[in-house]
Amino acid sequence: MPPLVAAVPLMVFADRLGVVLIGVGIWGIATGVQDSTVKAYVADLVPAARRATAYGVFAAVQGMGALVGGVLAGALVLDHVRALAGVIALLQLASLLLLWRVIRSR
Repeated sequence: MPPLVAAVPLMVFADRLGVVLIGVGIWGIATGVQDSTVKAYVADLVPAARRATAYGVFAAVQGMGALVGGVLAGALVLDHVRALAGVIALLQLASLLLLWRVIRSR
């Protein structure tokens, strides 16, 4: 999923409406897949007695990430679209590597 999502910024800032709409569609699909699968991963990684706390911590980290990402995207979107796309692609790669490490350690 991360490599597919890494292409979204390049698509949504394209010059053609069709490409933008495809990028928005991919982003929507990825968001739905991520929302359902990440919660399942949390359930697999955390014992049942600590699961509620894990979901709370996950939601807090996700919220802070959304805040920081929104500020960064807002700062870059007008004059530095390519830099924004590159940052998003690098963050997706980092998330893929982190996910791979966590799954491998289990």
